[in-house]
Amino acid sequence: MNRSQILVVLATLGFSFILIFSTVFKNTGMSSFEQLFFRLAFSLVVLFLAMACTRKLHFATRKDVRFFASIGFIYAFFALSGLSSIAFDTPIAVSVALVYTQPLFTAVMSFVTHKENVTVPKVGFVLLGVVGAFLVSGLNLANPHINLGIIFPVFAGFLYAVYLWLKRQAPIDRYTPFQVLFNTFLFAIPILTAAWLIFINLSTKSLFVGFVTPDLQQLTLLLFFALGCTVLPYGLLNYVKVDEVSATTEGMLLLGDPLLHTFWAMLFFRQYISAIQYVGAALIVISAALTLKLSGKKTG
Repeated sequence: MNRSQILVVLATLGFSFILIFSTVFKNTGMSSFEQLFFRLAFSLVVLFLAMACTRKLHFATRKDVRFFASIGFIYAFFALSGLSSIAFDTPIAVSVALVYTQPLFTAVMSFVTHKENVTVPKVGFVLLGVVGAFLVSGLNLANPHINLGIIFPVFAGFLYAVYLWLKRQAPIDRYTPFQVLFNTFLFAIPILTAAWLIFINLSTKSLFVGFVTPDLQQLTLLLFFALGCTVLPYGLLNYVKVDEVSATTEGMLLLGDPLLHTFWAMLFFRQYISAIQYVGAALIVISAALTLKLSGKKTG
């Protein structure tokens, strides 16, 4: 395993604690909105200090405001949807598996925009993922009851696909990856705050929209949440060299995230789901891996 592959594995390790931290905060009464607000705020401060010290601080110029407003909007709701599934009592393994339906949405978007041709294998992989999502959701065909705890992670998977598409449109000729991330968060925070003020009047669920005054222990955990699950993993991915690891291999390694999430959920919270749901989660990961593999063959 070379240096870049190790960096991807470490980034995957960081991402795999996102819903673990969220569950810890949920158990202390902190809402999804508040968790994400502090996570983004602390990440923004860390990125600001790092870039200011290296004299690489670069705010969005006027012509790039529309792009950063768009990607900030999508990122805010993508991250919020992922965390909110925990607030609505969705098991970690179910939530992370549904978020990783992202490659399926990416494939569908490619079909719709004619970026890729519709082929039997591609359609088969998408359908495999759809079957997996149905199984992992625990829905009953005889009495299908779709709750917000299922809707949120699926919506997060869709927004994740949109975010990755927008990220590829980033003006990298004018901004470094860290500057792109910094400006994304800079726009995401006020968008998230505005959404919070709206949803607080629409929902009575305190674990979704509530606010608690964080104590020193919570603030410390929030700082680690920002560092370990945001700044560090994204930062590590910035140092991955394309000549040392292909995009397909990187994507495959990142699929370790749902597997690790499931392991941590069992280890730390004794969270177990039914055998059929584990089968569904496995189908989603397999579908995502096959989709990535097929895309790699096309570009390789």
